[in-house]
Amino acid sequence: MELLIGFVVFVVACAILYWLLVVTEGVFLGRRAVVWMYDRAAGRYDGIKQYDDDAEQFFVIRPLLNKLEPYPAPLVLDVATGTGRVPYYLLQEATFNGRCLGLDPAQKMLDQAVPKLAPFYHRVSLVNATAVPLPFPDNSFHAVTCLEALEFMPDDEAALREMVRVLRPGGWLMATRRRGREAKTFIGRYRDVAQMEALLSSLGLIDVNTQPWQIDYDQVWGRKG
Repeated sequence: MELLIGFVVFVVACAILYWLLVVTEGVFLGRRAVVWMYDRAAGRYDGIKQYDDDAEQFFVIRPLLNKLEPYPAPLVLDVATGTGRVPYYLLQEATFNGRCLGLDPAQKMLDQAVPKLAPFYHRVSLVNATAVPLPFPDNSFHAVTCLEALEFMPDDEAALREMVRVLRPGGWLMATRRRGREAKTFIGRYRDVAQMEALLSSLGLIDVNTQPWQIDYDQVWGRKG
């Protein structure tokens, strides 16, 4: 019996560790734990994610460019940019004549972005900082993006409030909502579609809408009124 109890305790402990370190990527251990984990994985991150160039252009960049069409030289902020995902694909578009700023608290992730973005050095800046507070004045950007990151932030509502603050009136926010079975294991942090859209509306965004995107994520759009 003692052997069985010990085995059950071991299995439960392993499950909890997997949930803490893999599924929720350290978010319940605090911001420093999340940053440490991403810094450790920085050199392997792009290989793990295996972004598909065509999918990124079709599902992320083209919709963003459509929103930015009224602006001849837009300024875009990518929060939790990691290895420079959004700036890298956006700056390759010939129709994009603006500039990008990529912000992330994990310096080693930004270090991986530097060589990728080197051909666009005069149009991109990388900032090592957290999402709360964002180190930018009010009404600075024509668009703010934040992909696959909100659920790993200490306070996603505070982060979204900061993103709305730095948006110019009429500017667009493109964020993501974690969906699926694993999303519901983010205890106290999961929001369904209606809850997410209500939150963004309460922060001053209009034209809020949710678009299916990946197995684990929806895109959520909103325009600053």
